[in-house]
Amino acid sequence: MNQLAVELTRQAGAHPAISVENLDVVFGAGGKGVTALAGVNVTIPTGGLVTMLGPSGCGKSTLLRALADLVPAAAGEISIFGRSPRLAREARDFAFVFQDATLLPWRSAIDNVRLPLEVGGGAPKHADPAELLDLVGLKGREKALPEELSGGMRQRVAIARALVTRPRILLMDEPFGALDEITRDKLNEELLRIWQETGTTIVFVTHSIPEAVFLGQKVLVLAANPGRVREYVPVELPFPRRLKVRDTLEFVQITAHLRQLLEEC
Repeated sequence: MNQLAVELTRQAGAHPAISVENLDVVFGAGGKGVTALAGVNVTIPTGGLVTMLGPSGCGKSTLLRALADLVPAAAGEISIFGRSPRLAREARDFAFVFQDATLLPWRSAIDNVRLPLEVGGGAPKHADPAELLDLVGLKGREKALPEELSGGMRQRVAIARALVTRPRILLMDEPFGALDEITRDKLNEELLRIWQETGTTIVFVTHSIPEAVFLGQKVLVLAANPGRVREYVPVELPFPRRLKVRDTLEFVQITAHLRQLLEEC
């Protein structure tokens, strides 16, 4: 565990990274309101990696945004390291990685990574952008423009940019969904390596059952109409994981169970 991981663990103290109790999220007012999430309960430990599965419209992205104080809760409580999402957001405890890397095309890779340090008042504690590009496997490509990078490389830059402010929680909304299968597999392995080296708590949304099992310590399965927890499934496969784990009986059994849950949602 490197110094960043040690520091994140020290800051967290005895609280879980994320605690959600009886969370409801409603869009709209009065009788026309739509319940996006209902009675959601979940706990994610400090340094944990939880993946999230569910049918389209079940509220996966809404839950991410509620954790980051981007949508209000209609009922229930969210605690981030023992404090409110608003205070956690003000402390820049969160960073997002989306399906689209959203890099500024006129800025080099390293300048895109530096961007969060130049906006929003900067960050009192931050990682070295060059070291982060090395961490995500892009040493030597610091000066490359986004158009000179492959889709997988651009996502690596996006991950480095998200980590530059040393967030305690990384929220990832289908970050590899638009990539080809081989690139996606490589980035899955890279993400596990980065997670283990940094100790960052990760919540990862995906539509891929094998990806959810390969990455997650637990898989949170949401059902739809309204969005609610169907099951919180442990993945008791050892780390570090390599792609060959997908050929094991344990992996196949977990994926089969998750597929059945999704078919019943």
